[in-house]
Amino acid sequence: MKNLFWVVGFASTLLMCGCGFEERVPAQMISMDQSQPVGKEKSLSAEIRFDIGSLEVTGDNRPNLYAMDLEYDKASYEPESHYDTGEEGRFSFRLHSIHRAGLHSDHQSNRLRLNLTDSIPVKLNVNTGVGDTRLNLSGLKVERLEIEAGVGASKLSAYEPNSIDCETVRIKNGVGSMDAVGLGNLNFRDFDFEGGVGGANLDFTGDWRHGADVRIQVGVGGVTMKVPRDVGVRVEAEKHFLSGLHLDGFSQRDSYYYSTNYDNAKIRLSVRVVTGVGGFRITWV
Repeated sequence: MKNLFWVVGFASTLLMCGCGFEERVPAQMISMDQSQPVGKEKSLSAEIRFDIGSLEVTGDNRPNLYAMDLEYDKASYEPESHYDTGEEGRFSFRLHSIHRAGLHSDHQSNRLRLNLTDSIPVKLNVNTGVGDTRLNLSGLKVERLEIEAGVGASKLSAYEPNSIDCETVRIKNGVGSMDAVGLGNLNFRDFDFEGGVGGANLDFTGDWRHGADVRIQVGVGGVTMKVPRDVGVRVEAEKHFLSGLHLDGFSQRDSYYYSTNYDNAKIRLSVRVVTGVGGFRITWV
């Protein structure tokens, strides 16, 4: 629960800052484009920290490892971009405030559109502060995915199957809704979700090629997990959280809950649900 208190405290701090600022700095909007051509790289590691604004990440088949289009308020924020070449290319980007206190301009004015190569495996780490986030992973070769969302709505989609094995998917939600569609297409073996303040809809439809372990930590808003009808599911939950479970089409055996199709299913998910304030529900699609 300490993570929940941190999230609530973070949101409260932002609201307090918004009410007691020094005078706002006039915006000075500028644009910046940057790209890196494909070289000898066999994989790409991309780490994005976007403290405030709107972030969009997509896959692209152009002959670049990455291409970004940034609009930001030069008077209040500063971008930092770095790339190290090698067999694994390493790209890092951050947009942060240049003022010591307060948010001095409208965060919606900052926008980053980032296209990543779909030709080689990608490890993607995204950390956002305040603002909306949209990740369209369709077509990308996702080797690893880590998302930490701050305050704002987040959307993740994967409408095409991942052609490689994904080591793990980790999502930590802050304050705001989280909607993820097509998670089954990511081809992961481990999935870890930590809810915050706001509901989460996790849609596990897609082209499943093997089973996976799923860990869900429920936050304040609750979590809905959508699962294809041909996928078998086993659920384990903490004893004091059983009243928050809504499992239609499940039967209990010992300390686990099994879907009616579990024994005959070719693809099986092992789901562990841990403590939270909101409820947890599995629906079939």
